[in-house]
Amino acid sequence: MPKISPFKEYRKLNVNDYELPVEIHHEYRRSARVSLAHQKAIVRIPILCSNSEKDKHLEWAKNWIYKKLTEDPESKIKYIPRLYEDQSTITVRNTVFTIHIKYKSDASAASGKRQHTHIFLEIPESCPLVQRAELCGKLISKIMAHTFLSGLKNRVQQINQQFFQQKINRISLRNNSSNWGSCSTSGNISLSTRLLLCPDFIMDYLIVHELSHMVHHNHSDHFWNLVEKVMPDYHRAEDWLKKESHTYRW
Repeated sequence: MPKISPFKEYRKLNVNDYELPVEIHHEYRRSARVSLAHQKAIVRIPILCSNSEKDKHLEWAKNWIYKKLTEDPESKIKYIPRLYEDQSTITVRNTVFTIHIKYKSDASAASGKRQHTHIFLEIPESCPLVQRAELCGKLISKIMAHTFLSGLKNRVQQINQQFFQQKINRISLRNNSSNWGSCSTSGNISLSTRLLLCPDFIMDYLIVHELSHMVHHNHSDHFWNLVEKVMPDYHRAEDWLKKESHTYRW
C-alpha cells in the first residue's frame, strides 16, 4: 500500500461575524494540535486517523479557537482584523474621522479618499468577507499616511535638529505591522503608519529610537545610552509598547 503524503485542506470558522480561515494539516503525528497565526488558525491532525477521529479533532480545535478568540480580548485583537463598518469612526492624531463604506457590484478594484474629516471607501462587492477588513485597513492607512506625513516629517526634523544633527535622506510612512520603524545606513527613516494611532510620547520615542540608529546601527549600550540621554523616561514608552501596542492597528 503506497504511503500517504501529508496534505492540507481549508475551512472557515465564524467568530463574531468574522470568517476566520482554518488551515488543516494532515501529517504524520500522534496527536492533534491547534494554534493561531496571523489572521488564520492552524490545525494539525494525524494523517492516519479515521473519519470519526478526524471529526473529534476538528470539533475540539474549533471549540478551542472559538473560546480563545471570544474569551481572551488580547487574542481577539491580535488575530482577528479590525472590523470597519459604514458610519463608524476612527481617531487619528486627536482627530475623529468618519468612515463611509460602499460595496459596489461594478467595481473591479478598491479605492479610497478623504474629504476633511470623512473617509470614503469603495470596495468591490465580490471581495470575500475575510478580505474586506484587511482591505479597508490598508486603504485607511494609506490615506492617513498621506494626510499626516508632512506633520510627521516636521516632528522628525525638529527632534533631529535639537538632539542629533544627522543628515536625513528620506522620511516615509508605511503600513508595516512587523515593526514600528527602520533606519538605513543611507539615512532613510521609515516609520509604521500605526504610530499615527499612538499617544504623542510614543510617537516621539519611536522617532528618537530611529534617529539614534543613525548614530549607532545596533542595540548596543552606546545606542541605549543615547536614547536615554535624549529621552530619560524612555522605559515608560518601552513598557507601554509591550503592553498596549497590539491594540494599535489599522
